[in-house]
Amino acid sequence: MSDKNKKEGKDHPVSPESLPDAEAETELAISNQNQDDADGKAAAAQPEPLPDPSPEELLALANDRYLRARADFENYRKRMAREFTDVRENARQQTLAEFLGIYDFILLAIEHAETAIDMDAIRQGLRMIFAEFERTFDNLGVKRIETADQDFDPNLHEAISQEASADIPEGKIIRQWKPGFTLGNRLLRPASVVVSSGQPEAPQAAEETGAESTSNQPEK
Repeated sequence: MSDKNKKEGKDHPVSPESLPDAEAETELAISNQNQDDADGKAAAAQPEPLPDPSPEELLALANDRYLRARADFENYRKRMAREFTDVRENARQQTLAEFLGIYDFILLAIEHAETAIDMDAIRQGLRMIFAEFERTFDNLGVKRIETADQDFDPNLHEAISQEASADIPEGKIIRQWKPGFTLGNRLLRPASVVVSSGQPEAPQAAEETGAESTSNQPEK
């Protein structure tokens, strides 16, 4: 080959067909490099896994949770105790406030009784006090237990004695000695009553019973 041909072969330009392949290889290399950089950054950003806690650490964590729960319960107990005390004091205050009017009536009755001679006026004052008691009981929800013409109920009545009665059937209340009261479904005090034991014994039967008792006595 002549020197001219060699020179032409050395200086021959690159064909246009080979340019796209070179550009594609360059872009692929750049893309791979960027992906490697991104993977490296992601791996560096991920935190290292924490080691498993030791038994001592688990015990300390459980103890801390126990102490927190115990403190929360103690605070709850104290709060409930305060609320219960407040409710009780409010109920006591409202109840006593209802009786202040009766207290005033009693004071007026005492002052009037010291100077008054008219017993009717004193009786009227006592009736006013009793009416005030009734009003106060009604405001508080206190109800008197019925006893007139009622059957004896051990849940509401207390039998202090029994009497025979020709008019009142057995088990019926004859009269009341002391009134009883309820508050809602609660029994404040049972009513003290006398209960009928039924018809009285006939005089003849009583005499026969007495005669039999005398005849059965041993001779002295």
